[in-house]
Amino acid sequence: MNKSKPSKKNIHSSFRLVLEYDGSRYHGWQRQGEAQRVAGVKTISDTINRQLHRVGIKVLHLAGSGRTDAGVHALGQVACLQLANPITASELHSILEQHLPFDIAVPSLAPCPSDFDPRRDAISRSYLYQIALRKCAFAKNYTWWPKRTINLKLIESAWRSFEGNHTFAAFADIETNENPNCQIYSCLSEVCEKILLLRITAKYFLRRQVRRMVGATIHCALGNADIDQISKDLQNPSNSSNLFWAERAAPASGLFLESVHYPGDSSNRAMLPVVRIRSGN
Repeated sequence: MNKSKPSKKNIHSSFRLVLEYDGSRYHGWQRQGEAQRVAGVKTISDTINRQLHRVGIKVLHLAGSGRTDAGVHALGQVACLQLANPITASELHSILEQHLPFDIAVPSLAPCPSDFDPRRDAISRSYLYQIALRKCAFAKNYTWWPKRTINLKLIESAWRSFEGNHTFAAFADIETNENPNCQIYSCLSEVCEKILLLRITAKYFLRRQVRRMVGATIHCALGNADIDQISKDLQNPSNSSNLFWAERAAPASGLFLESVHYPGDSSNRAMLPVVRIRSGN
């Protein structure tokens, strides 16, 4: 007996995707800067495009909610995928799950309006950073281990000093004519077993901003910098302060784009580690 064709009501050309990926093997979500001119650079969006092309699906447009740099991971990247020919959501989901590499997954997808813009329509984004409090054989690709004892009492005050509306010229790579101002909605910290979790939420972030903020926080907790220096460089950034914090940026391995929020979304989330490090016997 022949299977009935899906009705036109069930086939669509535009989809909203939620993506997970391990960024260790990729040069970010998309090609940026000099990487746009380098052959062989592998990105998340290029990989999705290529795999769909291999199974005969023509992609008209694929856009993410924001760029993630080389080596940065995602738990909830949001993207809009527009296809030349309509397809059911279940069929597209099955194709993606079968043909994407092991380190890219699509937990969910759904039809969306053709004018959905995952970047401009977002009202906030949350990043999660994981710092290992002890050496762990299995967590290197997903945490940063500073190799010294961290003063956890200093973490919250250093991390929360970034909250509010500030000029982040000292803590980001500012592109030509880019506005260095950014409002940070919240900076939260929590220790779960042997992992220090830092979450930050804002409407948008500047390039490499989160990694430099994390690096500044940890260096304060290690006694290598004063919290007052963070406040000073937020108020009066300089080229020397930009260089200072750039050299102390946290590595990409511990950073995750945790979630992207849109009007009507629920924002209540527990802060849980992606990997667990036991305290020991």
